[in-house]
Amino acid sequence: MLNGHNVHVGVVGGSISWGHGATKRGEKDWFSHFSKWLIDAFPRSNITARNGCVPGVPSSYMILCLEQSLNYEDVELVFVEFNLNDGIAETIVNPQVQGMERLIRRILALPKRPAVVLLQTPSHGMAAYPVDHPKHAPGMEHKLFYTTLEDVEGAVAQYYDVQMLSLRTALYRLAVFKQVEGFLWEQTFWDIHPGDQGHRIMADLAVYLIQQTALGMLLRPFGPEDEEAFMEPLPDPMYPNNRPPDTPMCIMYDTFKPMMVESQGWDFLDEGTPGKPKVGFVATTPGSRMVIRLNTDRSQTGQLPQSRVAIWVQHLKSYEHMGVAEFRCISGCQCEPHQEDAHIAQRVSQLYVFRMDVTQSAACDVEVEVLPATTSGEHKFKVAGVVIEEGADKNYLSTVYRQGNGEFGMSEHNGNRAQLVRTREGLTGDIRRLLRAVRGWYRR
Repeated sequence: MLNGHNVHVGVVGGSISWGHGATKRGEKDWFSHFSKWLIDAFPRSNITARNGCVPGVPSSYMILCLEQSLNYEDVELVFVEFNLNDGIAETIVNPQVQGMERLIRRILALPKRPAVVLLQTPSHGMAAYPVDHPKHAPGMEHKLFYTTLEDVEGAVAQYYDVQMLSLRTALYRLAVFKQVEGFLWEQTFWDIHPGDQGHRIMADLAVYLIQQTALGMLLRPFGPEDEEAFMEPLPDPMYPNNRPPDTPMCIMYDTFKPMMVESQGWDFLDEGTPGKPKVGFVATTPGSRMVIRLNTDRSQTGQLPQSRVAIWVQHLKSYEHMGVAEFRCISGCQCEPHQEDAHIAQRVSQLYVFRMDVTQSAACDVEVEVLPATTSGEHKFKVAGVVIEEGADKNYLSTVYRQGNGEFGMSEHNGNRAQLVRTREGLTGDIRRLLRAVRGWYRR
C-alpha cells in the first residue's frame, strides 16, 4: 500500500462485522470506518474493501462459501470475525476451533497468500457487569472473562503466525474495573452487538495494527528473509487431519457455469437486476437434460473412501411457471435418484436447496432432466449452483436443513442482498434497502 498498488481487503464474519448495532451500516460500522481511513491513509493505492459477512452463520459455513465473500483471486488482507457466532465450548479440542483452523487454512491458501487478522469480540453475556458489580442488572446473563473460544483460537493464530485483535481485552478492564467514561458496556454495546462507539473502537484496533505495521516496514523494509517466510508452505494442521478440501465447495454464479459438461435444452441465464445477479441454468421444456461434473473427492481431508459426501443443490422455487426435474448420478459416482418439484403455493420466488448423498469422486457426473410431470401447468426449472460439504463428519448445512431441504436464506450469497464494497469512488451495494432493514430491526 505504501508503494501504490491495487489492493483488495475483505472481512468475513457474522452480524457484528456485517454492521448490526451500528446506526448507519456502510458509514458507522467498524469495517466502514476502517475502509474509509485506509483509503485516505494510502492515497497512492487503489484500495477495494469488500464486506462479505453473512449474519447468523458460524465459521463452518464460511469454510464452504468463502469464495462468495471475497475477491479470492486478488485479496491480500482478510479480517475474520466469528467469535460470537461460534459460541463457546468446554474443551480445548472442539469443532468450533477446528473449523476456525480450516477457515484460516483456506484463506492462507488463496492465490495471493493474504494476511489474516482474527478480530475477536466478547461472547454472549460477557459485555455485561458481574453479579457482584454495582451496575449488574438483575436477571442479566453474565459470562466470565475466560468464557470464550478466543483464547483457544489464539493458539491457532500463533500456530499460523497470524494477527489477532481482541475487543474483550481492549474494553473489559476499562468497563468493569476502571469504569472509564466512553468505554462502559452500556456505551459500547447494543445487546450482544457493539453500538456505534463499540464499532469505532473495533476500527481503532484495526487502524492501529496497520499503522504499526506500516511504521515497522519503514524502519525495517521487507527483505529476503521476509520473502522466504511469506513463501513458506502451510504447515501440517495443528489439529491432526484437520485439512479442508482444496477445491471450491460453494459453486455459484460464474463459477457454476463451467461445471456443465453436456447440455440439451438448458441455457445459462441471469434473471436478476444490475448489482444483484440471479444466474443459473434454466430449461422450460420436458426432456431437457444436462450433465454437471462435480469434485466430491475428500481423500485429502482424511475421510474414509467409502463415506459419502452431501451435495446441496441450489434451485429456484416459485408459485408460477415451475416444473419437476430428476437428478441422478450417471458416471464416476453413485447416489439415489432425486425428483424435485419447483412449484410452491407461497407467492414467492426463492432459492431452495435439497440434499443428495454421493460417493466420492474427482469427476462425479450428475444428470438433470426436466420431467413431463407438473403441478403448475408449466415446466421451468432453474439450477443455480451446488454446495459440496467438507465430508461426512463435517456437514454444517445438515444442521441447518435437518429435513434435507429448505430455503437457501443467506441473502448475501443468494442474490437477494448486495455486499457492500468501498473504493476511492465511494460505496456500492444495496445500501438504501439495507438501511431500511436496519431501521426495522431497531424498531423491533
